[in-house]
Amino acid sequence: MRSNSPRTVADMLVGRFPGVEVRQLANGTASIRIRGSRSFRSSDEPLIVVDGIPQITGSQALLDMSPRDVESIEVLKDAAASSVFGSRGANGVILIATRKPM
Repeated sequence: MRSNSPRTVADMLVGRFPGVEVRQLANGTASIRIRGSRSFRSSDEPLIVVDGIPQITGSQALLDMSPRDVESIEVLKDAAASSVFGSRGANGVILIATRKPM
């Protein structure tokens, strides 16, 4: 019997948030876009924030994290993202809260 549990945190985004596109690339990484591609020269990757800390590794942070450690995921994709995170939030923001040890 197969389990439908996600293997990565990136898998948790698929189909759960409208406008979020997750593609698995051949090299084992993931490409994440919020509202499609909008830039010719700079990155279209959203800002990923885990427990209030922006991740410099981008979408790789979602592949390195265990889905069992995630308590909640929130996606900011409009002016709310830019107002809190400035220009870094221009491509959207993925906020992840992890479970706290008991």
